[in-house]
Amino acid sequence: LYDSSLGTTPDQQNFSYVALNPQPPFTVLASQTYSAPVTVLNTHNQLADYAGNTVTSSAMPTLTRTAGFQLSLDLRLVTETHNNNDRAGFNVLLLTEDLYGVELAFWADEIWVQEGNGAQLFTHAEGAAYDTTAAMTRYELMMIGDTYLLTADGMPLLTGPLRQYTDWIPTLPVDPYEVPSQLFLGDNTSSAGAEVWLGDVSITTDIAPTVSVAETAVTLPETLTQTTFTVNLNMTSPLTTTVQYNLSSGTAVAGEDFVASSGTLTFTPGSLSQTINLALLPDVLPEPDETFSLQLSNVENGLLGESTAVFTIQDDDVANFTIFLPFVTR
Repeated sequence: LYDSSLGTTPDQQNFSYVALNPQPPFTVLASQTYSAPVTVLNTHNQLADYAGNTVTSSAMPTLTRTAGFQLSLDLRLVTETHNNNDRAGFNVLLLTEDLYGVELAFWADEIWVQEGNGAQLFTHAEGAAYDTTAAMTRYELMMIGDTYLLTADGMPLLTGPLRQYTDWIPTLPVDPYEVPSQLFLGDNTSSAGAEVWLGDVSITTDIAPTVSVAETAVTLPETLTQTTFTVNLNMTSPLTTTVQYNLSSGTAVAGEDFVASSGTLTFTPGSLSQTINLALLPDVLPEPDETFSLQLSNVENGLLGESTAVFTIQDDDVANFTIFLPFVTR
């Protein structure tokens, strides 16, 4: 979306830039200039100024919570002033196509989230202490399902639920909180200001991991009373992924041929597989091979791939017949 090495400001690439002062005499002191290798956005000289960059709709990908996405931006907050503890001089607003997301607020010593809909709308919610002024930092904001995660140079900083900000009623004709797949970088308040160095900005889509059974058809000898079965992620995730599972009867009967079970598998960040315990209940009666199945469902922070595995219990019992032959005397 923005390549700072090209020597131009974001509005000369894939962003639109707006600066305004809603207070008389409406003089704007905010500025945006390129100073290699970054763009310098300055709203510090007059706190009443609003200024920032919004990605143009033609350049913005569709952001879905199901498939997941990640915003990457290189940023340094040089200085910041606010006269309201619920406001910040630099903000990052990122919304999905269905208007869920977060607005991050940057202070010199903290990054925090603006609270969403309800009585506490646009108040200081969860935050993390962090020196945003020390150096250019690669921030990555990931959203999958109903959860976001913010990292700084690869270090997890902040995580929590996605919000909506649709309760806000704007005075302007355009409500930025009701624009699908929205990204704003800048100062959107008249009670704070900042000087910010902005480097590269990009968005990667389809980052959600897919949960699948390791095999769709498995043969189990009846003598194998205990074993395990593997469920995999196709890639690691920085967020915890969960999936529910259920073992159910087919021609094999739960409680007679196998032990039924259900539960939740939890993939912690970085893990790729989890196992389910299987228990068979062998008998001594000859019978046909029988089946039962595993079903995955209700994935959180991921996608559901191959969700069913069928297990065939291979009977090993031999029929025991006693044959009586007539004894004939001639």
